[in-house]
Amino acid sequence: MGGLTMTFRKRETRYFPAGELVEAPEAIAGFDEPEDRLLADHPRMRRILVRGRPGWPLHRYYLHWSDGTDLESLDRRVASGAATEADFAGAVVGEPLSITHTACGAELRIIALDVVLPLFDDGIERSRVHSYQTACPVCGGRLASNVLEFIVHKAS
Repeated sequence: MGGLTMTFRKRETRYFPAGELVEAPEAIAGFDEPEDRLLADHPRMRRILVRGRPGWPLHRYYLHWSDGTDLESLDRRVASGAATEADFAGAVVGEPLSITHTACGAELRIIALDVVLPLFDDGIERSRVHSYQTACPVCGGRLASNVLEFIVHKAS
């Protein structure tokens, strides 16, 4: 299995540094490889694999920072085994979703705040101080969702 092992609240998590392809010896629920490749080098996100509960399938989530954390430095700390939970203090958990902006009807692919996976003890507080995307990239209208990032697929 690829990635680097981290533990959050007794949950074994596989952390994937920038550019590393997500690989696992079993199926990953809802995994979209082209989308994963598109987001592999994102400057504010890192990908993780984690099980919601023992025996459940692996899921891919995103750790997202809006506080300017140096993720290249974090990647090095994780790789060396020196990273602690404190290194992830600015992160929230996100998941890829498709939404429709009700004001203009635009179909958007996003990374949205995930409030189900309790990866951090202070997840609610983190979500309150985190910065979100608030405007639709198509019409500029206000978004009601907790959008961390837009997934923009490159035209072929």
